[in-house]
Amino acid sequence: MKTKLLLLCAGIFFAHNAWAQMNLDIEGAVHIALEKNLSLERSRMERDAAKRTYSRSWNSLIPSLSAGALAARPSSITGEIPSAADVWTPGFSLAASMQISPSVAAHIAQTKAEYAAGRVNYEAARQETEFQVRHLYCQILLLKANVELARQSAATAQSRYAQIAAQRRAGMASNLDELSARLDAQTQKTNVLSARAAYDNALDSLKTILLIPSAETLVLHGGLENFAVNEQAPGAGGGESLRMSAQRQVIAALQAQRNSARMNAYAPSLNFSWNASPLYNDTTEKWADNGGQFSISLSLKLDNYLPWSQAKEQIDSLSDAIAQQQHALAEAALNQQTALQKLARNIAQSEEAVETLRLNAAFAEESYKMHEEAYQKGAADLQSLYTARDSVSLAYNKLLSEQYNLIANVLELEKELNLDFGSIGRFQGNTD
Repeated sequence: MKTKLLLLCAGIFFAHNAWAQMNLDIEGAVHIALEKNLSLERSRMERDAAKRTYSRSWNSLIPSLSAGALAARPSSITGEIPSAADVWTPGFSLAASMQISPSVAAHIAQTKAEYAAGRVNYEAARQETEFQVRHLYCQILLLKANVELARQSAATAQSRYAQIAAQRRAGMASNLDELSARLDAQTQKTNVLSARAAYDNALDSLKTILLIPSAETLVLHGGLENFAVNEQAPGAGGGESLRMSAQRQVIAALQAQRNSARMNAYAPSLNFSWNASPLYNDTTEKWADNGGQFSISLSLKLDNYLPWSQAKEQIDSLSDAIAQQQHALAEAALNQQTALQKLARNIAQSEEAVETLRLNAAFAEESYKMHEEAYQKGAADLQSLYTARDSVSLAYNKLLSEQYNLIANVLELEKELNLDFGSIGRFQGNTD
């Protein structure tokens, strides 16, 4: 009885998980991704580590302190030590040192530049995560529409095959006509499987980004029909992507690193040190200093001035890296201008295409109404009505495809200009 109860509970548990469902809109998906995405979390940790390093960079100015305990006993190689003096004497040692150099300030500036680069890298990763979620969400909506269109086309093809097969048996259609209709029906079934696989794969990708278990059912709300470019949308001129800003910060960090290397190699260091080793005297019952001292020294690494020194090689390597990054940044700036112009043209073209496809969908709907009226009057057969219905679905699917192209180009343009998503185009009103 106990075993049966456990099995029943397990069955209820798995049944509950199998029917678990999460409803999401596009903003909810973005919110989850920004909170839970693992790649973004790694970038956040790297930024926080750079911030911690910068906040503690002043610790180079903290003196180095050390303390120890000791015990001393006299020894001699030229004679004997009186037994009264041949005892262990307790004591302790203290030492402190501090180094002041221009390289310390240069090191602090380096950590500051690296922290600034880490902040920009995190913002770029955050932006890329949001871009991926929005882009993938809209792609899934289109793929879902593709599945519905494929299913409807498959049903129409199957109906046509059944009709021609009946005509073939009645001697009103040839064997070739039947084979052709059967091939079309089978092809449409394959298209349904292909469309469904593409939809499921994209949905799994979104679940991975959002850290949603693959077994959980994810229901996406919204549609592509109501997306439009804002009337007061910013132009494509000006602006700089976070990708380029991150590259500028990389150059700044390399320059700070090179300056730190120069200061460390060529700047003098001022060293302060103090040490003492007091011993306890049993005779006087007092502590006596044992040669403590305070010293100040100025040091300079002369070998770093040699043209083949390791320090010189490090500085030259950093200079080469800075030059390479500057060339890459200049090239990226040119590429961005080209990309912005291309995206602006694509958006304008998609807007015109959307208007044309809306008219095409309206024409298909009107044609379907005419076929429906003709069918009701007996002037058209059922198959022609199905074909007209498929034409309407195909027209709307083409419209959704172009809407998706418009959305994809708008999202890319907003990312390139480092604008908040929705600044150029957004879903108007209710998208359900």
